[in-house]
Amino acid sequence: MPSNIRMLLAQKYVKFIAIISISLLLFVWISDLARLQNQHIDTGVWPRSASIIQDISSSTPLRNRFEWTSGDGISHSIPTELAFSKLFSASGSNHVFPYYFKAEKNPIAQDITITTLVTRDRIPNLARLATRYKGPISATVHISDDEQGKETVNLIKQAFARNPEMRQYVDIHLVRNQLGRQLNMWRNVAKLFARSNYVMMLDIDFYPCTDFRHSIMANPTALDLLRSGQSALVIPAFEYSKQDDGLDWRTFPTNKSVLVDLFQAGTIGMFHSFWQPGHGPTDYEKWLSADDLYEVTAYEKSYEPYIIVRKDRSSWCDERFVGYGSNKAACLYELYISGVDYHVLPNDFIIHQTHAYPDRIRDAERKYNRRLYNNFREEVCIRYARQFMVEGAWESPKAQNLKDECSKLPKFRSSLRNLV
Repeated sequence: MPSNIRMLLAQKYVKFIAIISISLLLFVWISDLARLQNQHIDTGVWPRSASIIQDISSSTPLRNRFEWTSGDGISHSIPTELAFSKLFSASGSNHVFPYYFKAEKNPIAQDITITTLVTRDRIPNLARLATRYKGPISATVHISDDEQGKETVNLIKQAFARNPEMRQYVDIHLVRNQLGRQLNMWRNVAKLFARSNYVMMLDIDFYPCTDFRHSIMANPTALDLLRSGQSALVIPAFEYSKQDDGLDWRTFPTNKSVLVDLFQAGTIGMFHSFWQPGHGPTDYEKWLSADDLYEVTAYEKSYEPYIIVRKDRSSWCDERFVGYGSNKAACLYELYISGVDYHVLPNDFIIHQTHAYPDRIRDAERKYNRRLYNNFREEVCIRYARQFMVEGAWESPKAQNLKDECSKLPKFRSSLRNLV
C-alpha cells in the first residue's frame, strides 16, 4: 500500500477515535444532567420545598460536579462550569444555573413540556402561561451580572410567591452574563433541562388558546407520529390585524369555529403575514376546513412554526445565531434536513399577544444573521449528507427532505460529488 494512502488512513483513524472519545464524554455529561433533573438541592437561600436555589454571586454555576465511573471502577469528575463551557461552547456561555426554581410537580415522562425564553419584562407572560397551561414549563431566564440581574431574580421570586401554578409547574434556569439575545442558546438550555419526553418550542408572547395536550393525547395518529421521532406537530400561530386587539388575552377565542369566523372577517390572520415564508407553509386556508392532521408539503427555508417534538430525537439549535433574524428558522431547518417531517394539528392554535418591537436593533441583527444563515444551510446539508451515507440511510425516506431542499443550494451537488 502506498505510503500516502497509509498516512491518509491513519489520519482518518485518529479523527475517528477522537470523535468517539468526545461523544462518550458528552454522553456521560448528558447522563449526569438527566440525574440532576430529579435531584433536590437545598442551599437554604429561599426556604421553599420546590426550589433549587443558589447564591448567584458565586462564580461556579453549581456546587456539584459531573461525575462518572469508568469500566475499571475508578471515579472521575470535572467542574460543572467546565462541562457547561463545552456544552455551550458555540455561544461562550458557562454560567448556567439549571433548576434555580424547580416545580413542585414532577411531570410524567409522556407529558409535553413547554420550553420558552423569558426576559424580565415578560415574567407576567410566564405566570399567565402557567395558569393557562397547567402543565410542565421549562423556562430560560437571562440575567445580567449586575444589580439589574438581582432585581430580575427578585421579580421571579415574587411571581412564584403570588402564583400557585408557577410553583407547581415551572422550572426556571438562569443564564448569567452580559450578552443579550443569545436566543438559540437559551432555547437549548430550556430543552436540555425539560423533564418530559416531548417538548414544545414556544415564544413567551404567544397564548395557547386551546388544550393541545388533550388533543394530542386523544389522537392516536398524532401520538404515533410524536413517538416515532420522525415528525414534529405544528400548532398554527395567529395575530390580530389591528395590534390593539391583541393586547388582552382574555378576549382571545378558545375554539376553532370562533377563530374561523374572525379569520374570514379579516379580524385575525396568519402570524407575520407580511413574511409569507415564515408561516405560509402551514397552509392556513387548508387548516380552516381541516378535520384531520395533514403534512406540510411546501416547506420553505424560512419556515419557523411552533412545534412539538420528541426531545431525544430532535436536533439542537445552532448557538452561533445571536440576536433577531433566522435564529428559529435555523432550528427548524436543521430539524427538517435531519429527516423530521411537519404535521399540522387541525383544531389547535395559539395567538400572539401584542408588544412593541425594537426595530433598529432587530434590523442590524437580521442583516448579520441572514449572511450566517446562508452558510449554515450549506454546512447542515453537507453534514447530514455525510451522516446518512455513513449510516446507510442515503436511499431511505429519511434523506428525502435533505435531497429536496439541499439541491436548491448552488454548490451542494458539486460538494456532494466530492464527498462520494
